[in-house]
Amino acid sequence: MSQFIQKYLEISKEKNSILCISLDPVLPSQRSRAVMPNDDRVSFMKKIILDVAPHCCAIKLNRQYLIGLTADEIRSINILIHQQNMLSIIDHKLGDIDTSNDSAIFWFKEENFDAFTFSPFSANIDKASLLAQQRKLGIIVITLLSNPESMFYKVAIVNEQPLFLYVAERCKKVGVDGFWIGNAEHIDVKDVKKLKETIGSNILALTPIYGNEHLIVKSVIYHFDDNAMVCIGGPIVYSDDPRKKAEEYKLLLNKYKLEMKEKRNSKH
Repeated sequence: MSQFIQKYLEISKEKNSILCISLDPVLPSQRSRAVMPNDDRVSFMKKIILDVAPHCCAIKLNRQYLIGLTADEIRSINILIHQQNMLSIIDHKLGDIDTSNDSAIFWFKEENFDAFTFSPFSANIDKASLLAQQRKLGIIVITLLSNPESMFYKVAIVNEQPLFLYVAERCKKVGVDGFWIGNAEHIDVKDVKKLKETIGSNILALTPIYGNEHLIVKSVIYHFDDNAMVCIGGPIVYSDDPRKKAEEYKLLLNKYKLEMKEKRNSKH
């Protein structure tokens, strides 16, 4: 078991939570709703981190929303995350040639992150995983994204299997720390089951929460149990009371965990 997975399991047990906050600071000039009250991204993120800390175990920061911040500013955010007993994931979707990946991973470590997301487009999962291990960072590989165009990963065939399962097979082979599966109409519970059968249980499964029925979330929890991590952003971050909303989602996910445990037990 990797250091990143072990740490996640420890924090998740201590906080009784599988909740990860997707913290994307949006300037008022970027869009019309769900935005920060002003342009101070660092102060805004630190306030949210303190608000949600009692109820979540990880913070996921999307690189696209951090552009323009300095390494020192990002490092100060991660110091606070760690002080609140949470893990920090940079959602960078890294995918480049090995030397460029190595440079990015160096800076992830300098910025004090615990793990990063990796896009399999460049197909060098093996080397990226090795580079992550050398820097003592977790690597989370994307299998399916939520945008409709990522259907390509389901219909494209490599070695007589769908591309997303080929990626999962490579993830298992090299022992990455986690994988990401999106949550949208082109993704169904059968995909989660196929990923479990391909990739095994000794990995973290991350998914966002969308919609009302939460079928993908429940399926991820059913198949991966304690190794599930569920990410929620705007509904918490831009709510009137982020602390209360985080607690509500934590309790909802714990309810799903109990339901899925009973479902698993009923099948044995």
